[in-house]
Amino acid sequence: MGNLLGPISGAHVGAILLLALSGLVLIILLILRGRKGPSPPIRPLPAFQDLQDEVGRAAERGETIHIALGSGGLNGEDAVTSLAGLQVVEALADVAVSYNVPPIITVGDPTLLPLIQDLLRRAYERRGLLADYDSGRVRFVAPSPVAYAAGAANVVAAEGVTANVVAGAFGAEVSLITDAGARRDLPQLAAAAAPRAIGALYPVTDRLAVGEELYAAGAYTTGERRYLSSLVAQDILRVILVLLILGAAVVALVGG
Repeated sequence: MGNLLGPISGAHVGAILLLALSGLVLIILLILRGRKGPSPPIRPLPAFQDLQDEVGRAAERGETIHIALGSGGLNGEDAVTSLAGLQVVEALADVAVSYNVPPIITVGDPTLLPLIQDLLRRAYERRGLLADYDSGRVRFVAPSPVAYAAGAANVVAAEGVTANVVAGAFGAEVSLITDAGARRDLPQLAAAAAPRAIGALYPVTDRLAVGEELYAAGAYTTGERRYLSSLVAQDILRVILVLLILGAAVVALVGG
């Protein structure tokens, strides 16, 4: 068994390293190219089109929005999904601070707490408003997914938010949060990767990003070249990978 797995594992590792290196080279080339020209275009994501507008509407009412990032953290299988949700916060932080309506951000894993607090603090610092920063706007609710969702739902129900944003690692328990928003008839914007979360969110909002659209949130909402270039590189690598698979299949058929 070990002799059989050894060569296969080595081939897999080599292929992964080659793809990773190719992706890194593509991202660097695209960033360098982007400095001399327009940013690469990306298709619109309805889930995020009105995100910054919701912050503006909250400012008009003297209220704020709620962002739920789920129960994922930085040290588990949901790390990538949690980082994608963090990019949504990054996109909104400067706008929210400019309007003086910092969002209420709830998390279900303590590893996200200091990272998001620092992100919000730096947004205040960039605006010269560091004295107004309140670390309590970022809240660790509970480590259990259901307990977290119940606590986040209470924020939506009781704290006068004008919009509910859900982006990160969730399961079916996300319906507790969106039901609280639906009872108050709030605009709800959501992004999730897990099938159970998508199934729970689909009946609630038509502004829903699913699967890889969640990972495009940073590129779409921030417009930063590093995220845009990463998306373009992923698309190119995906096409190359499909062509390689098709080529291998053709060779196998002809050889057989």
